[in-house]
Amino acid sequence: MQCFGGYRMVDLSQAHVSGSRSGYELQLFCLLYPEEQVPVPVYHPTPSQTRLATQLTEEEQIRIAQRIGLIQHLPKGVYDPGRDGSEKKIRECVICMMDFVYGDPIRFLPCMHIYHLDCIDDWLMRSFTCPSCMEPVDAALLSSYETN
Repeated sequence: MQCFGGYRMVDLSQAHVSGSRSGYELQLFCLLYPEEQVPVPVYHPTPSQTRLATQLTEEEQIRIAQRIGLIQHLPKGVYDPGRDGSEKKIRECVICMMDFVYGDPIRFLPCMHIYHLDCIDDWLMRSFTCPSCMEPVDAALLSSYETN
């Protein structure tokens, strides 16, 4: 189902729809308000390449959905340097180079490195390796499923 009335370019970062509408919510929105213009999600496969979601093949859409699904299985939390000793040494996100602030949303990778949630989610949409140690994230995730 396609309800993208206007093809205005809106950067929605890695094929996310504005307002955090899921695919189901977007379909429902399109059925209820067919005359509304919904911004077309934009995907950035590389920093120099921009493609509208309507230009992606079915295989590309499946690959993106699989990546998003794997990313959602990685644990997340909030930065609290006083909670345990492992986080005391880590003071900045190596992706954005900004210091962590108490309460910042973070995501933990299987290699135990932590990053700002938005930074690492964006990174993992392009590369499924840890930016610090280059450990493959998907292999660790898949092996954790096999052991359970």
